[in-house]
Amino acid sequence: MKIPVTAPVTYAEWSVCLDMLEQGQDDEQILALMEAGTLSWTSGVANLFSERIGNAFSIRLQRCADRLTRDLRNSFEETTLVLSLLNTRQTLTFLQSVARLSSLPDMLRAHLQEELKRYAEQSQASLENSAKHDRTGKLASLIRNNNLLRYDALPPMAASINQGKATNIPSTPNTPTGIRKRNFL
Repeated sequence: MKIPVTAPVTYAEWSVCLDMLEQGQDDEQILALMEAGTLSWTSGVANLFSERIGNAFSIRLQRCADRLTRDLRNSFEETTLVLSLLNTRQTLTFLQSVARLSSLPDMLRAHLQEELKRYAEQSQASLENSAKHDRTGKLASLIRNNNLLRYDALPPMAASINQGKATNIPSTPNTPTGIRKRNFL
């Protein structure tokens, strides 16, 4: 799908942006276009649009949850676990930016932000409950120190961890024997 060159004004133009949002295509550009967009909030359009953006938002949250579950199932070391949590927080930060779009009415913004907060709280509680079974306490420490509820502490789109460009994670220096792993504990 081709990225629109102008901010959306009509429902059809918004629909293209929401399709791209739902698919996770060019998040930064779509977010900028949506922020600059406007929409006439007539009763018919408002209902359709609210349902449409709510569905796109829910799909992105579900993908985030699925990816976190898959990553946690496959994480065998601390670094992988921390990166999974950071990826999830980065996705939540992006979705928070979507939920705070000034082009959306206050009631819709509040609903999307509440949905995001509820997901983060439930996920964090579930992770902490799972960590109770680890006798060493390392897992619980990693989960607490990389708390999903701190998604609002990240600047919007600070790093594109999801796209493999982890610019806000300190780089690991190369050593003569290879790449040294960082200790996150």
